[in-house]
Amino acid sequence: MKRGIDNATEQNKRKKLVLADPDTGPVGRATENETYLDGQIPQGPRITAGRDVHMNNVQGNHNQTINNDYCQTVNSNNINNIQTGGNNTFVMMDMNAMDNIKKWINAPDSSFNFNAAYDKMTKGTGEWLLKDSRLIQWKESGGLLWLQGKAGSGKTFLLTKAITSLKADNHDVLYFYFDIRDQSKAKATYKGMLASLMLDMGLQFNQAQLMNLYEKYNSGRTQMPADAMKSTLLDFLRQKSSSMFIFVDAFDECDNQEQHPVTEFIQQLLVPGLKIHICVSCRYPANHIGMKAGTYEISLNPEVVEGDIEIYIQQSLQSRPLFVNIKEEVTEALLHGSHGQIRWVDCQIQYFHQLGSGRAIRKALKSLPKTLEETYEQALNAIKKEHKEDAEAILKWLLFGYKELTMKMLAEILRIDFEQEILDDPEPIQEHELCNIISSTLVVVQQGTHWYNQQKYILQLGHPSVKEYIVSEEIKASSAKHFQINDQLAHEFIAQCCLIYLVECGKDGHIDQELFPLANYALNRWTEHVRNLQQLGDPVKCLSLHLLTDTNTSCLAWMNQIHFFHGATAGSALPFYYASMVNLSNMILLMIENGEDVNAQGGQYGTALQAASHEGNVDIVKLLLENGADVNAQGGAYGNAFQAASYGNEFDIVKLLLENGADVNAQRGAYGSALQAASYREDVDMVKLLLENGADVNAQGGLYGNALQATSCEGNVDMVKLLLENGADVNAQGGLYGNALQAASCEGNVDIVKLLLENGADVNPQGGLYGNALQAASYIGKVDIVKLLLENGADVNTQGGKYGNALQAASASYTENVDIVKLLLENGADVNAQGGRYGNALQAASAPSGGGVRRVKLLLENGADVNAQGGRYGNALQAASSIGYVDIVKLLLENGADVNAQGGGFGNALQGASFRGAVDIVKLLLENGADVNAQGGRYGNALQGVSYRGEVDIVKFLLEKGADVNVKGGRYGTALQAASAADLDFDYDYDSDSDSDCYHVKLIKVLLDNGADINSRGGQYGSPIQAAAIEGNQEIYDLLIQKGATPIDPLFTIFQRDPQIPIPLMDNEPADHQIYCPLFWNM
Repeated sequence: MKRGIDNATEQNKRKKLVLADPDTGPVGRATENETYLDGQIPQGPRITAGRDVHMNNVQGNHNQTINNDYCQTVNSNNINNIQTGGNNTFVMMDMNAMDNIKKWINAPDSSFNFNAAYDKMTKGTGEWLLKDSRLIQWKESGGLLWLQGKAGSGKTFLLTKAITSLKADNHDVLYFYFDIRDQSKAKATYKGMLASLMLDMGLQFNQAQLMNLYEKYNSGRTQMPADAMKSTLLDFLRQKSSSMFIFVDAFDECDNQEQHPVTEFIQQLLVPGLKIHICVSCRYPANHIGMKAGTYEISLNPEVVEGDIEIYIQQSLQSRPLFVNIKEEVTEALLHGSHGQIRWVDCQIQYFHQLGSGRAIRKALKSLPKTLEETYEQALNAIKKEHKEDAEAILKWLLFGYKELTMKMLAEILRIDFEQEILDDPEPIQEHELCNIISSTLVVVQQGTHWYNQQKYILQLGHPSVKEYIVSEEIKASSAKHFQINDQLAHEFIAQCCLIYLVECGKDGHIDQELFPLANYALNRWTEHVRNLQQLGDPVKCLSLHLLTDTNTSCLAWMNQIHFFHGATAGSALPFYYASMVNLSNMILLMIENGEDVNAQGGQYGTALQAASHEGNVDIVKLLLENGADVNAQGGAYGNAFQAASYGNEFDIVKLLLENGADVNAQRGAYGSALQAASYREDVDMVKLLLENGADVNAQGGLYGNALQATSCEGNVDMVKLLLENGADVNAQGGLYGNALQAASCEGNVDIVKLLLENGADVNPQGGLYGNALQAASYIGKVDIVKLLLENGADVNTQGGKYGNALQAASASYTENVDIVKLLLENGADVNAQGGRYGNALQAASAPSGGGVRRVKLLLENGADVNAQGGRYGNALQAASSIGYVDIVKLLLENGADVNAQGGGFGNALQGASFRGAVDIVKLLLENGADVNAQGGRYGNALQGVSYRGEVDIVKFLLEKGADVNVKGGRYGTALQAASAADLDFDYDYDSDSDSDCYHVKLIKVLLDNGADINSRGGQYGSPIQAAAIEGNQEIYDLLIQKGATPIDPLFTIFQRDPQIPIPLMDNEPADHQIYCPLFWNM
C-alpha cells in the first residue's frame, strides 16, 4: 500500500474532514481568537469510517486514494464501538490523526521502491512468472514462495510484476522492499520491515486498533518496540479471515545482524491457521540463510530470464536511429555477455547511448566488461578529472548520508569551498548537468512529490550493487581504487560540509532554511557524523569548537533553529549542554579544556549531567563526573540527573550516580522523586534498586503525588504489590488523581482497584482530577469497577471533580455506557444534582462527548429537569443544538425544553445550531418557536454566528424567517463584520485560483442585498472594512470598497488596552498607512 498520498489532495481532505463532519456538522477551528464557549476547543481528534482502496490504476497512476463509500463519523475516543463491515473494521482516520500515527510509527515507505520498479518495467517481461505453475499453486494454496537470483537478475521487477497482478485481481497485498541505498537505513532493518507492514495493514484494515495503539503509547510519545510491532502485526493477520499476500524483496539487503529475526518472523507467518501467502526474493537459496526450504522455489538461472532480457534489449533499441544498422550485433553481444543479469545489460545500453555513434558502439562491443564490477570500474574511470571531486562528494553523501539527497541539496554541497571554508555563489544543477559529473550507471535521479504536490528530484545509487562495489576490498585492487570509500572518510567529509555550511549561513545570526536548502540536514545531522568519527581531524575539530562557542553568531543561529533551544543567548552554556545530550564524547573533553563550566545551568534538562543521564550517554556521564559535575544539582525537567536516569531506565547510569553520591530521595522535577519516575515507567528492577538504596516509598511531590499513585495509573500489579510490601501508604493524598485508588479507577485497572481495596484503601476520599474514584470509573465506562466501588461503600452523590458527580461523569462519558447510568440511578444518584463541567447529567448526556439518545431518555424517565440551567452550554437543548444532535434536540423539545432559554456560551439554542451549521436543527428550533433575533452569547445573535462560519444557506434561511440584518451586539457587532473577519483559508472546497467566489464573499453579497449597513460601527474590529483589512481578506476588502464602504482612516486607536498593534493595509493602500486594531472592544 502506498502511503505517499498526494499532499495537495491530503490538505483538501483535511479541510473537509475537519470542517464538514457528517454527524456533527462543521467542526470549529481551534485558533487563539476562535475558541469555544468557555474558552475550550472541542475534545479529541475525529476518525471517519471508510476503507482504503489500492492503487487508482495499477497500470497507470500509483497514487493512493481514500474511498469514502462507507463514510460515517465517530468520535476517536469511541473506537471500540465502531461497526465492522464483513471481516474488516471500516474506519478512516482524519488526516491529522493519520499524520500523527505515521509520524509515531515512522515506517519506511516502500511505495517509492514499488513505483520506481513499476515505472522501469518493460512491457511483456515477467509474463512467464505469472504463468509458472509454482506461482499459480502458491496463489491457491499459500505458503512460502522463494524467488532466488544473483545481483541484477531482475528479482525486484519480477516481484513488482506479481504484486501488480494480484492487486489488479483485487487481492489484499502488503509489501516491503529491503534497500541498502535507503539513507535513513530503516529499509535495511527488521524493525523497519515490521513498522512498514504493520502500518500498511493497520491503515487498510485495522485503523481503530492503530488509534488504540497510538493512545496506549502515550499518544505517540513512547516508541513502540519491535516485539510489540510483531505481535500487533500477527494479531492483525489473525483477525483477517481472507487470504493476505505478503511480498518481501531483497532479503539479502537486510543488515546481517537483522536477518535472523526476519527469518524467524517469516517462519511464524507460515504456521497453520494464518491464511498467508508470502513471497521473498533473495540472492541466495532459502536454506543457505537459515530459512527452511520454501514451499515453492523459483531460481532465476540465465536460461530462465533470457527471454525477458531479449524483450528488454529489443524495446530499448527500438526506434532509436543510433542502433538501426547494428541492432542484431548489439542484441547478440548483450545476450551472450549478460549471464542472466538484466542490470548488466541496462548498464551497457546506457553506455552505448553516451558513445553517440554506431562505429564507437561496434568498437565497444569487442571489449565489453565481463561483470557488473568491471562495469562500475569502467564508469568510475570515465569520470573526467575536473569532475572527480564532485563525483566523490556525491558518492560519499549517497553512501553515508542519513537522509535522501535532493538536487537542491547537492547544489549547496558543491558550492562549499573547503580550502577557504566559505560558500561560493549558488549555482543550480539540472539533471542533464549531473550526467556530465557522474554516469547514470552509478547515480540516477528519481522524481518524488513534496508537500502541496511540488516536485522534488532525489539522487540515488543506480543499484544496490554500486554501493557494495565502492565499499568493497575488490575496488582497492582495481584501476578505480581512488574512488574506494569507507565510513570514516565519508563521515569526516559530510561533517565538514555541514559545519562549514552552518558557520557560513548563520553569520548574520539567523539561518533562512528557504535560502539555504542544506541547512535543515546540517542542523539536525552534523552531530551524528562527528559522533561516528573514531578520531577527529583538525578541520572537523576546529569547526566543531567554533560552532559550539556561543560567543559567535553562527553558534547562536543554529542553536536557535533547534526547537528546544529557541532563545539561546551568549553565555547560556547551551552548546556544552547540547554536546552532552547528543553524546559528542569526542568534543566534550575539548570543550572542558577550553573552560566550559560542567555545572552551568540551562536547557530543558537543566544541566549537562541531567541531559546526558536522560539520554543514556554513560561515557559522557563518567566524563562529567570526573571533571567535577555536581551529582545532585537541581533544576530541569526531572529535577536532577538521578531522576532523569531513573525515568529513562538507565541502570548503569543510576548505579554510577549512586556511587558518586547521588541523593536517592532528592525532590523536584516532573515526578517529584526518582522512585516515582521509575514506578511510572513500570521498571520493577529499577524500583527494587532504589528501594535497596534507601528510597522513601511515601515521598510526596511530582505529577502523581507519590510512587504508588504513579504505578497504579500505569496498571502494573506486581509493582503495586512491591510498593505496598515496602510500606507504601495506600491512602496517601495528592497528585493528579488525588490518590492511588482514583488513579487505578481512572485507568480501568480492576485488579489494582481490588488490590488497593484489600489493602485498606478509603473508597470515598475527595480530590484529584475526578474528585473521587467512583466518578473516575464512571467516566471511563468501567462497569465492573463502578460495581466494586459501590459494593465497598462508595457515596454515589459525592460532589466535586471535573464532572461534579459520578452520574454526570457517566452521562458525559465517551463510551456511551448506559449500564453505568442505570446502575448509579438504581443506587440513589440524584438525577438533578448541580455542578461540574456540564452543570447536570442531562446536559452532559446531550453534549459532545455524551451525545447518547439512550442516556438522555433514561435520565428524562428518571426525572431529569429538561430546563435545568448552568454548565458549559447553559442547558441541555443548547448543548445538543450546538453539537448537532438532531435526535436529542427532538427528544428534549418533546419533553418540554424551553426553546428560547438563555445562557451558556451561545446564549441560546438557535445561535448554537446556526454556528454549528446544523440546518435541520435550525429549522426544527424555528418551527418550535425559537426567536430568530434573540440576543446574547458570544456572537450576539444567530445571524452573526452563522455569518462568521460562512454557512450561506442558513444565512438566507434566517433572513427569510425575519432575522434583523443590522442588529448589533456580540463579538463582531454585526453579521456583516463577522463575515468580513472570517478566515477564508477554511472556506470549504474553495480554490483561490478559481473564478468562483468563496463562501464568505457570497455570504457578504447576500447580507448586502438584504440591507446590511456597510459602514456600521462597533464590534471587535470597529467596522466591516476594518475587519477585512486586519484579517487580510483581500477579496472581501475589495468587495466592500466596490459596494460603497467608507475607506478606513489611516489610524484608529485601541480604546481599551495597550500596546497598539500595527496592521499592514492591503496592496492598494498607501505604503505609509498603518491601522491599529481595537482588539478588545466588546469583549
